[in-house]
Amino acid sequence: MKKIIFILTLIICQLSYAQSKSFTVSGEIPGSDSEEISISYKDSKGVYFSATTKVSDGAFSYTNNNINEMVMVSMSLRPKDRRNPSFRSFGGSSTLQFFAYPGANVKFSGKVEDFVLAYPSGDDANNGLTKYYKSVHPIMNEMVMLNSKISKNKDTSSAEFKNTKQLVNKLGQDLQNAKLKFIKENPSTVMSAWLLQDMMLRRDIENKEAIVLFKNIDHKKLKDNSYYKDAAARVSGVSSTAIGELAPEIKSSHTYDEKLFSLSSLKGKYVVLDFWGTWCGPCISGMPHMKEYLEKYKSKMEMVGIASESDDGSKWKEFLKKNSDYNWHQVLSRNDEDFILKYNVAGFPTKIIIDPSGKIIARYVGEGEDIYIKLDELLQ
Repeated sequence: MKKIIFILTLIICQLSYAQSKSFTVSGEIPGSDSEEISISYKDSKGVYFSATTKVSDGAFSYTNNNINEMVMVSMSLRPKDRRNPSFRSFGGSSTLQFFAYPGANVKFSGKVEDFVLAYPSGDDANNGLTKYYKSVHPIMNEMVMLNSKISKNKDTSSAEFKNTKQLVNKLGQDLQNAKLKFIKENPSTVMSAWLLQDMMLRRDIENKEAIVLFKNIDHKKLKDNSYYKDAAARVSGVSSTAIGELAPEIKSSHTYDEKLFSLSSLKGKYVVLDFWGTWCGPCISGMPHMKEYLEKYKSKMEMVGIASESDDGSKWKEFLKKNSDYNWHQVLSRNDEDFILKYNVAGFPTKIIIDPSGKIIARYVGEGEDIYIKLDELLQ
């Protein structure tokens, strides 16, 4: 079966950074029968961008005219027949990543081979990205091949299946170790800042280790980079939202009732902070139980919903309008008031219990009974 995965050479030609708000991506990939390439990234405001560009005889070109900062861009080829299992992507094996910025001109050339080897050059950020991917591609390549083997083995109880799974798990740990090693040895690269905030977001790193790694980052060089700022906010959140610490203030007028909300105004009662989103199934499924407990202990506790949304909050408002029973304090986390980063929230839902003095006494990730058992213990 033909693997439609690509070995690509990426060359970045840097144009005038300050005078342009565009970047261009173009290239030729002989032998590819893809008709489209998908392009996506997330900016520092949390807004997702996606587009597609046509491929003709393996050649493509795309220009983005509205980029104001450096972003990590992902690209992947879309096959004519998406049901074709040969296009199945394991571990990002068919994804290209690079840093784009105002004025960048990115060119690709390559052919159909075993794995994506896209190595950008031309600036410090992409040189760092290249160095990282060269160190992890051998691991990723082996993981891709083993995952492909697992997908074809329907006998999940066989020794071969179990042994292959063990090998994949070991390689997964090797990949994590390679990431940590890169951050330690390359503290001045944008890629290290990107990796650190990404690992914290995915909870792939212990908080204590993240703090140590961040201290070693080149703060002077990277302080204006958005990925550095995200990592800094999360590291700060680790310390300021630890058990026993006073809960950081949450003050916002971006509320469902459009009235100014202040967390400190709730002192004297137990408070449950619920970090959620309309896109989060477990968050929504847990709300009836939360309402039940708020009514059960309404004289002793308050509840505050803090929503993370990718749009301007319209879906959030629409949801709360349709579900008027969820009428506790509802706040929207925004880029200018990013309470998700402030509290180092990486999984949804995350629920935090604050005691009447304002101290954090418990934190729960995911929807489960533990928080309700704790509330009964505290409030009965």
